[in-house]
Amino acid sequence: MAKLTTDSPVSRKIVHSFLDFLDSVEVAPGVDEEGLEVAKECLKESFKITSDSTRDYKLKPISLVNVFTSLDKTVPSFVETTRGVTINEPSSSSCPNLSDSQVSVNASKEPLFTGTCRDELFTQLFSALEKVRYFRSTPDGDDDPAQLEKATKIFHDAISEMEKSGCQTFDVKNLAEALKCQGNKAMQSQLYLEAIELYSFAIALSDHNAVFYCNRAAAYTQINRCSEAIKDCLKSIEIDPNYSKAYSRLGLAYYAQGKYADAIEKGFKKALQLDPHNESVKENIRVAEQKLREEQQRQRRSQNTSTGHNQEPEMGSQGVPSQFSMPLNPDLMSMFMNMAGNTFPLNHSRSNGGEGGGGGGG
Repeated sequence: MAKLTTDSPVSRKIVHSFLDFLDSVEVAPGVDEEGLEVAKECLKESFKITSDSTRDYKLKPISLVNVFTSLDKTVPSFVETTRGVTINEPSSSSCPNLSDSQVSVNASKEPLFTGTCRDELFTQLFSALEKVRYFRSTPDGDDDPAQLEKATKIFHDAISEMEKSGCQTFDVKNLAEALKCQGNKAMQSQLYLEAIELYSFAIALSDHNAVFYCNRAAAYTQINRCSEAIKDCLKSIEIDPNYSKAYSRLGLAYYAQGKYADAIEKGFKKALQLDPHNESVKENIRVAEQKLREEQQRQRRSQNTSTGHNQEPEMGSQGVPSQFSMPLNPDLMSMFMNMAGNTFPLNHSRSNGGEGGGGGGG
């Protein structure tokens, strides 16, 4: 992990929590209380912690006492820590929605959550966001309080999602999956910018997950940011070359750009090779081929008109169509619908190198 700087949000949150700890402890006899106050002031000055910047966080400092107490309570034996709770941990591709997971609990015992304590998990998320430069700075050099508040809300919403689903292990992996599931919900509600942000949070925590990139590509395509969608699809394919859905969504992104030949050859046909019985992909190829024929005919007519009457063709010398304006045209929307009857399901299994059916969310 890259070294943090003194002005990074994570560093300042750590110092903020440490200062809160120092304020809470009682000075033992013989300790230089004045020296302790000087040390606190030095920390505040070095990390630019002021009363105003502290209020801007709008967050309760992380309790270091709780963090270290939870670490001290860790017992090496997994069987002893579960106290009668048998947990089958989710697979690497499963969503932490454990409503139908195999969890047997002794009715006389309350389940014991395992994994990382919530405060530490919160810090890990902020550190990951800092690494991808999510946080902006205000003109006076402070962290953007609106972004800090938003990231905090997203974290707590994801934790609530994990709790409601019965997740027993709170760690980075399951947090990322919960963020992805929330992104899927946003896609269902057509909140595409929100979905992009949630998928981006998941990627910040786990940047080697093909499904996260592929789902974000679908959201990018919906708002006509096709270049970003193509980049995410290619990254997804780089991670998992056998993920048929990534090729399908790559085809959709090229189609949205009017690049029908690329949509067919680089996207849909490769998806069909991996999933030969996928009827929606076959239909997408048929629609794209029809569009390609129509485009070629328009280009020929335009060239003939230009040659015969010395006029410029309406679509330009290359005959390349302009990008679609929002909302997406009916053909492209039909493709999205064809990719799965149930768009972005919340519970699904992974197949063909990815999660879910032909076009739903992973």
